Amino acid sequence: MGYIIRLFPVFALLLISACKSPLSKGEADELSAIGAKVEIFQNLTDKKDNNVTVSLFDSHGKTISNKNITLKVNGVALDFKEKQELYYVTTTTYTKSNLPVIDAFRFEIILTDGKSYVLGNVKPLSENNEKDIVCNEKGNFNEDFVISWSNLKEINEISISKSVLLSTSTQTEQYYDYEPVITKKIESSGRYIIPKSGYINSTSTISGLEIKFNAIKSGDINTSLLDDSEIKIYGYIDKRINYDEQSKH
Repeated sequence: MGYIIRLFPVFALLLISACKSPLSKGEADELSAIGAKVEIFQNLTDKKDNNVTVSLFDSHGKTISNKNITLKVNGVALDFKEKQELYYVTTTTYTKSNLPVIDAFRFEIILTDGKSYVLGNVKPLSENNEKDIVCNEKGNFNEDFVISWSNLKEINEISISKSVLLSTSTQTEQYYDYEPVITKKIESSGRYIIPKSGYINSTSTISGLEIKFNAIKSGDINTSLLDDSEIKIYGYIDKRINYDEQSKH
């Protein structure tokens, strides 16, 4: 057993090293040897409320974790972060929140030789007014649930998640589950109805709904980067509805 205890840390170090790209150490001065995945989350009611995350990878899909590579968005340097995950896996990202943006998120990469290149850019998502989405704050077992919307900008998808109370529950122990998420494409104006006939069945009773109005789009990426490089920006407006148990009676 003692032999295993001494060997395990060595194995862990080898595993961590195997997950990292050779470009994590020393020089990384060829843009064509680097790939980038850029994700931006943006509040759809306030574009100043945003979060940017960038990860770099090499031609073998291994993570590039090199502190001497700098990334900027609209002139603001992103923070280099390494995080220890389960099973001795380390994730490396460049991240920043609440970045100033006017007409676009413009990304720049500075390699280890000090040379700067355009990484890519994407326009912010259009801001929306949450009041343009109308529904009851609580569900009623005696009524169909109706949600309507109008004048939405760049939001083209709705996803509905239903939580249910299982019939195996007792007065002292309650068991919950989720039904498969329903996703539908939508127009800028419309409505969606969940009929009351589906609230209760032999196995469960509806307990709540989570409805998301989603927007996502891609930006322009430097074609000198590796394949699978991309820039995406996304956001959603979330509505949560609980069902009133008293309305069942």
